[in-house]
Formats: sequence, structure tokens, C-alpha cells
Amino acid sequence: MMALLLAAAAAALPPGPVDFKAQDMRIEPKGHRVFLDGDVHLQRGDLDVTGDHAVADYKQKPAAAPRKKTGPKQASTSLGGEAVDRFTVDGKVHVQRGGRTADGDRGVLDVPGQTLVLTGTQEVPPVLRDGAETLSGERILLRLDNDDVDVVKPRLVLRRSLPAEGPAEKAKPAAPVKVEAAHMQLFKERQLAKFRDDVVVRRGDTVVRSPRMDARYDKEGQLTNLEMRGGVDLRQGDRRATGESADYDALKKLLVLTGDPKLYDRGDVLAGDRIDMALESKEVRVERAKGRLHPDTHREETASPAPGGARRAEQSRDEETHK
Repeated sequence: MMALLLAAAAAALPPGPVDFKAQDMRIEPKGHRVFLDGDVHLQRGDLDVTGDHAVADYKQKPAAAPRKKTGPKQASTSLGGEAVDRFTVDGKVHVQRGGRTADGDRGVLDVPGQTLVLTGTQEVPPVLRDGAETLSGERILLRLDNDDVDVVKPRLVLRRSLPAEGPAEKAKPAAPVKVEAAHMQLFKERQLAKFRDDVVVRRGDTVVRSPRMDARYDKEGQLTNLEMRGGVDLRQGDRRATGESADYDALKKLLVLTGDPKLYDRGDVLAGDRIDMALESKEVRVERAKGRLHPDTHREETASPAPGGARRAEQSRDEETHK
């Protein structure tokens, strides 16, 4: 898939001070805050954050207590000699870390929690980019101790998820895969992306809907499999297919429907134990097929191989096999 999902592992945000620049600075000792205004620039390690304004919230000092042994220290930073828990940056927020860039209307850096949350507006949501890949959503959470990402209402455009089609000298870029869902989590180490609730996948004239989908990748970040569960509805031109589960092999470009699968095509209805759909050629194979055909709706089809003809021929062979 993309470097956005499986970028090289980044080290945790290192401890130490935050370097900053701003046109104006105001300290509020009683409120434990520092206000930065005008061309704000925060830098710590390989993390750069810019914006119009920023507020640094100091960590509240607890009452003195007896010292005791503790586990590993949490990440911390300091500004003016005081420990800072959180930075809130507003106005044209831009984030860069390694090969990733992100933009939003507001960014909240939680230093102990090692997270950066980006939000925006309904008209201009936050966006995370890596090369040709873009990911937007209502809320994007970046984990700074690894490459995991958590997104609310994600909209993902995958252009590097599929190789260009045809010989190298005549290859044309494959159509991008667009994914929408209510929630998404990206797990770098597991080479896995989980999409949940109202998942919609679009590519060309193909639209697939399912409540849950897991996307798996290889070490180079290329998509290998999509696993959809909890009910699947596929639309491709005049065809519609349904089933309880579907597995998509990105290399073979083959979708396998199971769990009472059915295929509807201009009045024809096919069912079986399993339906294999080659999404590029539109060929279909059905195991233990049964169905109802309406030949009159296919009179315009020629003798040359066509989606309907290939499908009916395969269905007929399967019916003969199981008589």
C-alpha cells in the first residue's frame, strides 16, 4: 500500500526542550501557560509544527512526596525551565515528520501521551500526506512513538496500492482506490489497517460496501488482501453481488464471495456455495451453482467473449458437474 501506512519506523519523540520561534510571546504564571503569536514554529527532534498561534500548558507541580522507584520515564519537554504537558497550535497548522506532512486548523501535541491530534472544519478537514497518498478525516491522531494512525471518518485515496497495468513502456496508472469509513486504525508492525462501520471502497465503476474491512500489506507497503465481513454488497455496472463475507486478492484482482452469495445481472440470478469474480475481466465462477436466467435480456450480446456469456458458460458447466 503506501508509505503513509507502512513508513520506515520513526523513533519516539526524544526527550528534551522544544525549540520555538514566534513574533510575540506572553507568559501567564498563574495560569501555567505561555502564549505564542505570529509565525509560530515548534521543533523537537524530527518533528516540526508551524501555525499562527500556540499555547503551551505547563505541567502542574504536585505537592512534595517521598521519592520512590519508578518505571521508565514518560516523555517530557520544557519551555523556560518548566515542564510542558501540551501544546495547542491554531491557524494553518502544518506538521512535518520524516516523509510525512499534515495540515489542519488545530493541532494538539500531548507530550506525555506521545500523540499529535489534528482537526479542521467540515469544509476543510485535516489531511495527512505521503507522496501520492492522501488521508483526510474528521480527526487524525498520529502516534509519535511509532507509525500508527487513528482516524475518525477517514477518506483515503490509494494510488500506490496497485501497480500500473500493461507492459512497462505502455503502462497506464491504475485507477486509484478510494476508501471511506466511520473509523480506521493503521498498525505498522502488523502490516494491517482496520476499517469499521459503513465501509465503502470505490475503484472505477466498482463500489463495495461492508460493515468491517481489514486491509493487509506486504513489507513494501503494497496491498495484498482485503477481508470484508458482516455482509457485503458489490455494485459493478449493471451487476450486483451480495454475501456474508468477501476476500479480495489484490495480485489476482479476484473477489471471492461466501456465505449465501448471490449475483444479479439484468434479471439473471445466480447463487452457490462460493462465487469468484474477476473484477478486471468480469468473468465469474460459481461452485454448486443454481439460478434463473432470462435469455431475452442478452440478445444484443455477440458471440465474442463477454461478461454475461462467460458467466453463463461457467454456470452451465457447474450445473452439469453437479447433476
